[in-house]
Amino acid sequence: MKTKLSLMSLVALIFMVSSCGNADLEKRLANLERKVNQLENGGVVRNNGTLPAQNQTVSNVQEQNLSAGAAFKWDNTLYNFGTIQAGEVVNYTFKFTNSGTEPLSIQSASASCGCTVPNYSRNPIAPGETGEIVVRYDSNGKVGQQSPVITIVANTNPRQSRLSLRGFVQTSTAP
Repeated sequence: MKTKLSLMSLVALIFMVSSCGNADLEKRLANLERKVNQLENGGVVRNNGTLPAQNQTVSNVQEQNLSAGAAFKWDNTLYNFGTIQAGEVVNYTFKFTNSGTEPLSIQSASASCGCTVPNYSRNPIAPGETGEIVVRYDSNGKVGQQSPVITIVANTNPRQSRLSLRGFVQTSTAP
């Protein structure tokens, strides 16, 4: 129950922070998203079966994960599409490399709202090979700060990865 409450608190904080549009806040948001991801996956590190130390950084945990199994190495996990007019469609390709030692298989990719549709290859990605998740965001009916999140489930540790879009949708001005 305490973990669920903490998780809910983190999610609420993420949404509050995401509406500010400051580069420093975006870094904080990315950090919080990583922490939520760790909480959801129990903080388990696959190579030695222990929990990460309190002072251990996320990058250290990711480096440990590279030694076993499949692992994502993302070019970036956040795309800021800037300011667009309501009704515009944004397409973006998130690229990654399988930095693990086993083929990487994506089981699913889902978005936080119906306005965002992720597409991915169903074929396993061999170690050292690259892959991509193509995301389509339709701003029709949206106004203001937008921050859809795409959750990727794969045979990695942790099993879930998150990708984010950020931007502002302004109302169209009629002629």
